[in-house]
Amino acid sequence: MDQALHMLMVPAGDMAALRTFYLDGLGWQPWGPDSPGSLMLRAGTAVIVFVPRDYLAAESGIDLAAAPRAVNATFVETKADVDTQFARAIAAGAIVTSPIRDRDGGLYSGYFADPEGNGWEIVWSPVMRPGADGGLVLATPETH
Repeated sequence: MDQALHMLMVPAGDMAALRTFYLDGLGWQPWGPDSPGSLMLRAGTAVIVFVPRDYLAAESGIDLAAAPRAVNATFVETKADVDTQFARAIAAGAIVTSPIRDRDGGLYSGYFADPEGNGWEIVWSPVMRPGADGGLVLATPETH
């Protein structure tokens, strides 16, 4: 199997709330063919697709009620970017789950949940940065 992640499929219950949060609140752009039953968002080099929970469970054969949730992370260039993007998420209706603060490993971040409880961290790292292609790159000593 290739060591790659191209799409993250997230079980969803209230597609309208997710569309309002991500498109209207955060200003993200939809990606791919328009489908009222799902929401696809390009995030760096991967695509996040919110899929109706029952449909995804039936298609995958996975009991999604028992599946643990993941916490998604968005890396930014500066600590000020953490503050700005976190504030926009809160203004869009996100629920703060852990306020912005300095964390282990020199990280500066805050955590929130979207309207369906999907976790997000907006993080500045001294050793990882968003690259030109939208994926993560390791910072070299010259970029600190």
